[in-house]
Amino acid sequence: MGSGAFLVEACRFLADQLVAAWTREGRAELVASPHEDVNLHARRLVAQTCLYGVDKNRLAVGLAKLSLWLETMARDLPFTFLDHALRWGDSLVGLTFEQIQGFHWQPTAQIDFATDELTVALEEAIADRRKIQELAADPSPEAQKEKEWRLHDAEDALFRVRLIADLIVGAFFAAESDRERKKELGRRLQLVTEWLKAGGRETPAELIDMQDAIRQRIPVFHWMIEFPEVFYAERPDPLDGGRLNGAAWMDAFVGNPPFMSGTDISGSLSKEYRDWLLDIHGSTHGKSDLCVHFLRLASRLIGDHGSLGLITTNSIAEGEARLSGLRYLVDSGLSIYAAVSSLKWPGAAAVHVSAIHLAKGLVKDRILECEYDGRPAQAINSRLRPRPERPEPIQLHSNKKICSQGTDIASQGFILTSEERDRLLSFDPRNRDLIFPYIGGEELNSDPEQRHSRYVINFSKLSLHEAENWPELLDWVRERVKPGRASLNSSPINDRLKEYWWRFWALRPEMVEALKRIEKCLVTAAVSKHRLFACQPSDKIFGKTLYVFALDDFSTFAVLQSRPHVNWSKLLSSSMKTDPRYSPSDCFENFPFPHPDPRTVIPSLEDIGQRLYDTRAKFMLDTQQGLTTTYNLIKDPDCHEPRIEELRRLHEEMDRAVLAAYGWDDIPVPPYGTPTTDAERRALEAFEDEVIDRLFILNAQRAEEEKRQIAAKPPKAAPKKRGRKAKDDSQGSLLE
Repeated sequence: MGSGAFLVEACRFLADQLVAAWTREGRAELVASPHEDVNLHARRLVAQTCLYGVDKNRLAVGLAKLSLWLETMARDLPFTFLDHALRWGDSLVGLTFEQIQGFHWQPTAQIDFATDELTVALEEAIADRRKIQELAADPSPEAQKEKEWRLHDAEDALFRVRLIADLIVGAFFAAESDRERKKELGRRLQLVTEWLKAGGRETPAELIDMQDAIRQRIPVFHWMIEFPEVFYAERPDPLDGGRLNGAAWMDAFVGNPPFMSGTDISGSLSKEYRDWLLDIHGSTHGKSDLCVHFLRLASRLIGDHGSLGLITTNSIAEGEARLSGLRYLVDSGLSIYAAVSSLKWPGAAAVHVSAIHLAKGLVKDRILECEYDGRPAQAINSRLRPRPERPEPIQLHSNKKICSQGTDIASQGFILTSEERDRLLSFDPRNRDLIFPYIGGEELNSDPEQRHSRYVINFSKLSLHEAENWPELLDWVRERVKPGRASLNSSPINDRLKEYWWRFWALRPEMVEALKRIEKCLVTAAVSKHRLFACQPSDKIFGKTLYVFALDDFSTFAVLQSRPHVNWSKLLSSSMKTDPRYSPSDCFENFPFPHPDPRTVIPSLEDIGQRLYDTRAKFMLDTQQGLTTTYNLIKDPDCHEPRIEELRRLHEEMDRAVLAAYGWDDIPVPPYGTPTTDAERRALEAFEDEVIDRLFILNAQRAEEEKRQIAAKPPKAAPKKRGRKAKDDSQGSLLE
């Protein structure tokens, strides 16, 4: 809850609704008569009976109490009037009633441990806490005194239950492996059982020490114990017609949980803390941001019916965070009914955030229209786009073995300059057989002619004995590669690099074979400011910073360079810093081309693809500018150079041709470039969303068609069993 800003705003909103209800019922004057201000009276009632807050920073808890005290102008109330509702603790580390009764953070079978203890404690504590809420309208000193001792009695009643819960959590954090944790938990269960059998009056010092140990490490917070009047099974559900449904929990959550990269959680909060989050949220990926865990916690604590609105990192709709966060919640029955996809944080921090609102149960059923970035929408999906949720795209068999990452040479010592190559050739012309042109992503995007400037020595699968037939090249590699590999720490990969020091690490043999059948291919940089594709002679060695496509026609260039594919790849791939990364398994192997076979030549695309390619190449050659600089100009709305305008026009024509190849002529194509007005931005967003949505649908259809085709094929005869042949590592390639 931080210092209470969200609670203050919630207090104002709910109080206004309360006053409006009194007014509708004709009771506003009657309610106001004993109070000098009906609005302040409503705020005081709301603050004491409707609002709850938790924060692991003690100072923040104090500031939140002060904020609400000032907001309600509660001069006649002690500063402690919200002690029962605003609490100190770590929201993410605690147990439910079920976990306490099962004496395990992941109870597989209910052992009904200490059920009677829990029931008696809850009944006593709930009675006291309900009385505290009933006294909310009474500002007298006597009422305030009663609220204090009622809260003290409730805390005392829950002491043993809280102790037991702390011991369970403590067992998890006391060890590093599941086996050790299970052993420690069993030991603690025996101690607690003996204590309760003996009457449970005198708490053993050993148990108190265990509780102190975890409390000093983490301010454990058991939501159901701390706010029992909310989570008790006998509470009528106001969101379900007052029924006793056993899930009348929190009605809503609002907040701004902390952001932290999943890879940083172990270092900042401890490995055990990260293990706890992954264990409690079993399907959450370890790379997910910390705020994902707050989303999942809130979704559980609203029971069967409720809503939540949280500010999160704007990466919440990407990658692992989306799959384990928003996608998981949508699949679990929640619906995103409002969202601000990206908003610059108004404070000093240079970050962008997303605001997300979700609902479930009867609350979800009452939502008539969604709101996306302030505009009406029919639906909002887990990628925070105003379209329905679609199944995750499936890899298509027709797209396999077409794209591969470039060769990983695993040492810069193999690389030669032009002068070094010439010198090695002067020793022996045969060295030409093992020296190849070498190009990476930087040269592809920066050189106006996309030429290679380096060469590389490639011994391929040759054994060391065979490599000795090229002594000058082997000496070169022995001097510049072997020492570096010899210094590597021992590991299965490094040990092979040391053993086969004269070879590359990953030869990509399938790519090499595919490229032998064509004279040119398409390539793109793995990480690039703009997603750009270009042709290259297929006889080069392509570095690992490139992805290589065994495609040699302009039809596929037109499709890959068009906005439908570029936007698809941007949506489904991750980023490195601010530059998009191309990930074939995520955005190429599942991309549905206009024809099921990506290699199909489509005359209309062949024509526009070649015209754009040739016009672009001539512009770069004439101006001596590389691909990145050229597209900086194309995307610059202030650049109106005629040749740049022509390139934009050709891109728009190519997009239309690609959409026509899909049969989607009904989609308007917006201007190619960076929009400058709200109307242009909305048109571009509508174009992207509609195309992406249709591609998702087409991917599912293609995947289903391939599945039927595979099922219809007769099964292959089982191969005859043969004796196992030992692999000759000296002849094998070093493959990842």
